[in-house]
Amino acid sequence: MNDTKQHGEAKVAKERIEAVEPEKNLITFRVIEGDLMKEYKSFVITIQVTPKRGGPGSIAHWHLEYEKISEEVAHPETLLQFCVEISKEIDEHLLNEDSGIAPRVAL
Repeated sequence: MNDTKQHGEAKVAKERIEAVEPEKNLITFRVIEGDLMKEYKSFVITIQVTPKRGGPGSIAHWHLEYEKISEEVAHPETLLQFCVEISKEIDEHLLNEDSGIAPRVAL
């Protein structure tokens, strides 16, 4: 269960893991319940992390695949800040895992 903000309001989404591909550093979630399902028929989130070329660190690529229930529903641009926040939490988790420090947020 994840909490996010959309249009300035707190939203809740329950998702199911659809795919995990460790060799590609990829994970796919499908939203199955919650506030997003009031506006979207389907909502799938894929996160893939790839190493930066020529330097330390990685880049998180987010792919949001969705079908709106009607044309009046806005595209989910308001979820971009949520993606940034989760990317930072993933980064912190991975850095803490490498250093042997227990993460604050378990992913």
